[in-house]
Amino acid sequence: MNNFPIADKPSRGPMLGTIIIVLLIIIGGIYIVSSRRGGEITTPPPTDQPENPTNVAPAASADTQAAALTGLDAVQNDLTAGEADLKSLETEIK
Repeated sequence: MNNFPIADKPSRGPMLGTIIIVLLIIIGGIYIVSSRRGGEITTPPPTDQPENPTNVAPAASADTQAAALTGLDAVQNDLTAGEADLKSLETEIK
């Protein structure tokens, strides 16, 4: 005694699901291609601005240059100390 009705027609669910998935893949591919095409880098057209604009940053002051050199000296001292440590390790290993 089977209470389930027997369908004479096959179900259309799997076919509709397949069609929807294929359409989503096609739409996604079109979206990716169009987004890549729009993202190409192009050079801007030349403008009529002068070669030396007035909004150029001022030259660094002597204090700023001295601070930068002091920082470079500190880095160089650290590297020199690191080289000395490596050489002492090499001699200990040998």
